[in-house]
Amino acid sequence: MRGFLIFLGLLLVLGGGAVAGAQYANLDLSMLDSVAGAKEFLLSPMALYAGGGASGFGLLLIIIAAATGGKKKEKPAKAPKTTPAKAQKATQAAKAEDALSPAPAAPKGLAPEPPRTVVRPPEKPPEAPAPQPAMAAVQAPPWAQGGPASTTKPTASGQPPEDAYDPLIASRNDPRLLNRKRVSDLVSINDALKSYHARNGGYPKAESLSGFLERGAAWIPGIAPEFLPDLPRDPAQSSDKAGPQYVYVSDGKDYKLLAQGVSLIGGTNVEVLGVRIDPTRQPTAENAAFGFWSAGFASA
Repeated sequence: MRGFLIFLGLLLVLGGGAVAGAQYANLDLSMLDSVAGAKEFLLSPMALYAGGGASGFGLLLIIIAAATGGKKKEKPAKAPKTTPAKAQKATQAAKAEDALSPAPAAPKGLAPEPPRTVVRPPEKPPEAPAPQPAMAAVQAPPWAQGGPASTTKPTASGQPPEDAYDPLIASRNDPRLLNRKRVSDLVSINDALKSYHARNGGYPKAESLSGFLERGAAWIPGIAPEFLPDLPRDPAQSSDKAGPQYVYVSDGKDYKLLAQGVSLIGGTNVEVLGVRIDPTRQPTAENAAFGFWSAGFASA
């Protein structure tokens, strides 16, 4: 393979050099007249580029062949195979030679040493662990001490602790949560009123600006359950006394929907999603009304 690469590289170097050299050598190229386009190609700059490229590629092949050549790796000599029978015979022969060879003689004038007897001291028996002192009665845990077990079960107090946290009470006293719930309820009711108007060509009629405390659960007639499952009530409203509530009035053409008698102290901004504070009721931070209305009932 290495020789083939060298041979191919030499051919490319010589051939490419000849093609490129035709640009500069004054040669008789009449012999190529019979080959169409050959003479014009050799005299064109393309022949110079092609010949130079072929020569460069051939030189690269020669360099690669020279770099990859080298001595072949010598294979390690194989160890002679030893069969079990040969190994057994060699072992027996070695034992026979050891048995026949005489023992080394002791030097003259010296008597052979008698065998030595090594006397070892008697081993001491392992010491028994020292007894641990008993745990004092006063240090024993309550469940380890003697005495009759207590049969009295702890009883739960019937009254919650004074500082118990009631999330329902906290939500009713937090103006931010109350007003967020009011805005959400008013947006849902206003969307239901728009759907009612789109189907019936007008709003549900209701005289005077009233709510649940005056009209009951259907304080906007015709809305629930077709357009809303249930009409919501003000989250701070109580059924047994007057207080903040949602109110509604309409003549069929215009309407007004409000959360009335609410506090804005410490609460969030309620003028979102189209909700507006009603200016006709002289709103204060402690007593305000906000909601939706049409232009005809702006001052209702």
